[in-house]
Amino acid sequence: MKLNNKYKRFLKILIILFLTSCSETTFLINSAKKMSKWDEDPMYKVGNPYKINGKWYYPAIDYDYNEVGIASWYGPGFHGKKTANGEIFDQNKISAAHRTLPMPSIVRVTNLDNGKVLENIRVNDRGPFAGNRIIDLSKKAAQELDFVNSGVAKVRVEIMENESRIYAAQNSQKNKVRKANKAKVEKVQRKVIPTEEAVYKNSSELVNISEDEDNLILKDKPVIIQVGAFGDHRNAKSLTEKLSEFKAYIERKFIDNKYLYRVRIGPLSNLDLANSIKSKLFELGHTSSHLVVN
Repeated sequence: MKLNNKYKRFLKILIILFLTSCSETTFLINSAKKMSKWDEDPMYKVGNPYKINGKWYYPAIDYDYNEVGIASWYGPGFHGKKTANGEIFDQNKISAAHRTLPMPSIVRVTNLDNGKVLENIRVNDRGPFAGNRIIDLSKKAAQELDFVNSGVAKVRVEIMENESRIYAAQNSQKNKVRKANKAKVEKVQRKVIPTEEAVYKNSSELVNISEDEDNLILKDKPVIIQVGAFGDHRNAKSLTEKLSEFKAYIERKFIDNKYLYRVRIGPLSNLDLANSIKSKLFELGHTSSHLVVN
């Protein structure tokens, strides 16, 4: 009887170990399946303006981005969940969340408290939206920069232009509905859209725009580019500040018993230039931009 009891206990232990092993194996398989999505082709996304806690944010392509501020990190509560561009967040991989940079963008972060530098951090999420923080790093990235315990650090965030442009070119090509060969980036150059004033000073040197009658709009009907329209003047003002290089301005109209604040660029007398500026605005994420003939 004694031997039987020992044998039964032994069998119970074996069964428990077997079931535990099965559960752990199932968990690991499911985790592996979930985390395998990390390496799938990421979706390139600039994004439309959005509002969080009453504040508007305007995602845009900015290859001159260089900012000093406070960094924080996130991990356990978001591990395994989708990021803003559809990837699965892994706190044990190096990544970051930013409020306005395209996803993915590649950035360099310098911890100004200890001098440590981490390059090739891929931005694939939106945030942070607390206080004056400018970037939210994954737990792994925070470990590399040695500020996990403190929670926050003063940092410099700089976009890595070449790497970000290559990512944008490759992933934009992959996300086209029509199949095409992958983009081959041989030389990276900044794209400059000349202003109306510069075009009229010396249009032949700056842009290849013909001055024939088909290209020019009638002088009494100049074209305007409308980027957005808002009921709140503060939102319109914020957008014009971001579009200062285009000399954007606000036009106020009283419609349906309330004021509407339109953010516009122009007037422009050259149709090719107007379309060129509109294309640039689309690249910056202002996809509602359209031409208006006064």
